[in-house]
Amino acid sequence: MLKRVALLLIVVVIVLGVIGLLLPRTWHVERSVRIDATPDRVLPFVANLKRWQDWAVWTKAMDPKVVNTWGGPEEGVGARWQWLGPAMGRGAMTVTAADLTGVSIDEAIEADETNAHGRFSFTADSAGTKVTWTDDGTLPIMGGYFRGSIEEMLGKNFEKGLEGLKALVERQPLPQPLP
Repeated sequence: MLKRVALLLIVVVIVLGVIGLLLPRTWHVERSVRIDATPDRVLPFVANLKRWQDWAVWTKAMDPKVVNTWGGPEEGVGARWQWLGPAMGRGAMTVTAADLTGVSIDEAIEADETNAHGRFSFTADSAGTKVTWTDDGTLPIMGGYFRGSIEEMLGKNFEKGLEGLKALVERQPLPQPLP
């Protein structure tokens, strides 16, 4: 009887392993918000990774013990943010493109190498700017089991962050015309 139980457990582990290897490991998250401002007013809050502390979810409020380090230029291509904390884990972001059409970011989440890519796309119209935040990445082997929950969690964080970005940008005073 004990041998049968052990054999059954081995079979279950093998089946779960094979299924885990076959599950898709890539994720895609996309959320949008309309901001009553032009892209040039939105850009500085996204291209400057230090300013994320004013609107994003991943801040000291989420993880009071996180250690943040910034490098490269203050804003734009080459700006870098690294963090290490018990709640936020370990990661790094580097801005790879920044202009009035949006901001692209390479991410190394719980890894030393880039394993995800983020993009904020700015689409201007008469009502302001539609900001679309996308993120794509690949989980480690067997990570397919967690793909759905990661997409759901990131989606909620993106929604909160975009609402924070909207509120922050919209309460900034409008630039005054030159005399």
